[in-house]
Amino acid sequence: MNSQTVWHAGPPPHVGWWNASMNKDELCWRWWDGAQWSIPAWPNTHMTCVVEAARTPSLFQGEMQWTHDYPANARVPRVAPIHTQGE
Repeated sequence: MNSQTVWHAGPPPHVGWWNASMNKDELCWRWWDGAQWSIPAWPNTHMTCVVEAARTPSLFQGEMQWTHDYPANARVPRVAPIHTQGE
């Protein structure tokens, strides 16, 4: 684990992909839809499964922690295109 990573409880500031887990796993990514977290996706998860993961709510909403860290070479954009257009 990166000792400089700061983890937060509660909802993140906007809809999108976040490094989020119950045990501060820096490889675990979840979609925050503005109300709830998705099940996890991992860096090697097939893109079809990533889309399905984003649509599937996690059973562990209140236990999630998230970080602002976001890699420059991420496989998916932090937010969906519709959100980046201000809609």
